[in-house]
Amino acid sequence: MDANATIIMCSAMGQQQMVLDAIKAGASDFIVKPFTEDRVKETIERLL
Repeated sequence: MDANATIIMCSAMGQQQMVLDAIKAGASDFIVKPFTEDRVKETIERLL
């Protein structure tokens, strides 16, 4: 995986351990479903 890649994890389950594991594995952010289009846009804009 490219160390500079921006990764946004999306899941229907937002269990704390799952979020922590995703971040430790390199995810830049974690969004729990259901999410709004605005939430996705804000996350992308913040990370880029």
